[in-house]
Amino acid sequence: ANHGQTDTRVKFLARGHGYTLFLTPTEAVLVLRQPQGAPSPAHSRAPAKWAPTATLATSVLRIQLVGANAAPLVTPLDELPGQSHYLRGRDPQQWLTQIPHYGKVRYAAVYPDIDLLYYGNQRQLEYDFVVSPRADPTAIRLAFQGADILSVYASGKLSLRTAHGEFIQGAPNAYQERDGTRQ
Repeated sequence: ANHGQTDTRVKFLARGHGYTLFLTPTEAVLVLRQPQGAPSPAHSRAPAKWAPTATLATSVLRIQLVGANAAPLVTPLDELPGQSHYLRGRDPQQWLTQIPHYGKVRYAAVYPDIDLLYYGNQRQLEYDFVVSPRADPTAIRLAFQGADILSVYASGKLSLRTAHGEFIQGAPNAYQERDGTRQ
C-alpha cells in the first residue's frame, strides 16, 4: 500500500528483482530496470549480475484501462506476513513504518458490473476481470504503451518487448465458477 513512499496517484506498489509495479486508479505502470551493458532479460535466461553502483537503464510499460471508471474503489485483499519500513533522512517523524503487504488488490466497478483483481502468481503479475452476469464484457479495453515490439505467440500469449526486457501477458482465459469448480 502507498502510505506516502511514492507519488500520490499510486495506490499500491510492488518491487522485485528488475522491476517496480505501480497501480494507479486507471493503469498499471511497470518499470523494468537493467544495469547498462548487462544482457537483456528478453534474450537471456541467466540472471543478470547487478553491481550496486551500476547505472540502471529503464523502460516503462503502461497498461491502461480505456474508458474505465477514473475513480474505482481500490481495496487490498489477503494481507501477507511482513511489513515495509522507509527510514529516509534523520528525522524519525518523517519515517514511514509498518506498511502492510497484500497478495491481491481489487478495483471495484472499473467498468459497469466489472471488477478488476490484480495479484502475483509465482512472481508474475496477473489480473482478472470479474464480470457479473449482467455486465457487457466488450466494455473491457486495454491499451499498452511503452513497448517497442508487440507480438502474439501461437499459444495466445502477448509479448511486449522493450529495450530492457520482455513482459509477457498470458493467453486470455474465460470461465465461470459453479459449485466451486471452474467451467
